[in-house]
Amino acid sequence: MIVLSGKGGVGKSVIGMALALAARKRGKRVLLVEVDAPLEAARHLGAAPSGYHETEVAPGLFTLNLDPAQAMDEYVRRVVRVELLVRKVLDSPVYHRFLAFAPGLPELMTLGKIMTLEEARDGWSRRPRYDLVLVDAPATGHGLAFLKVPLAASRAVPVGPVGANARRILALLRDPKRTALVLAAIPEEMAVVEALEFHRLATEELDVRPVCLVLNACHERRFSEAQEAEVLRLAASDADGRLARGVRLAGALAAGRRQIRRRKLTRFYQARLKKALPLPVLSLPYLFDDPFDSTSLGRLAERLEAQ
Repeated sequence: MIVLSGKGGVGKSVIGMALALAARKRGKRVLLVEVDAPLEAARHLGAAPSGYHETEVAPGLFTLNLDPAQAMDEYVRRVVRVELLVRKVLDSPVYHRFLAFAPGLPELMTLGKIMTLEEARDGWSRRPRYDLVLVDAPATGHGLAFLKVPLAASRAVPVGPVGANARRILALLRDPKRTALVLAAIPEEMAVVEALEFHRLATEELDVRPVCLVLNACHERRFSEAQEAEVLRLAASDADGRLARGVRLAGALAAGRRQIRRRKLTRFYQARLKKALPLPVLSLPYLFDDPFDSTSLGRLAERLEAQ
């Protein structure tokens, strides 16, 4: 299982789908689990939202959008079993108040559902239903709290099914043979700072060591060194004119300067992360594709495979 987390806005869902496509290309049967995602990553493949049901959006690639409230309801059905009693519990105002004021319980049930999917086996063969379960976890601020829920629950509830379930989930998260934590960021200050802090807290407080960081939206070199020097020289001299009909030189030079600046920032943050983190840093290019579709995702998947 791969758990992916990073600051909001770093393209986490895109990274998750690219990882899923890369694994599928290697012949893996993959399930991408999103947690209460308002816009599901499968839209980039032209697929309809899957919601709370495992849906095959491409051959060998399944998606699921977990709603914590639905995960809690499913847990009630599994424990109570008698449908008449299940309805009474789910329709009870007491149950809804309990759900609203029980901190971390829906998140614990969500992680329990993910654990069930990771452990799922097919029929008589008992082979894993999925070769890889990839979890697009909440953004870093809420993401660490989300992953720490089983730790808190295992301490707060030492006995009973909830405590036992929390300890099983925690063991899954801490088992490097079954779970890999992957961080996501972009070459910007806040995203990098949050990634570094997430790594520290996950290691120190959760006892889970991330295996790599994916740096998304990296601006790569588009000019040679000589061309960059010429762009900067012309821009500094306020050169003007036309490159083509409707294309002014000043506008092209401004765009060139922005590209050079973004490339240098990317290299700065790549170096900073590689120095600060004891793990591999994988880079994905900034894509200007519009629309961003399956071809775009395929390009990112190929880059991940090549690193």
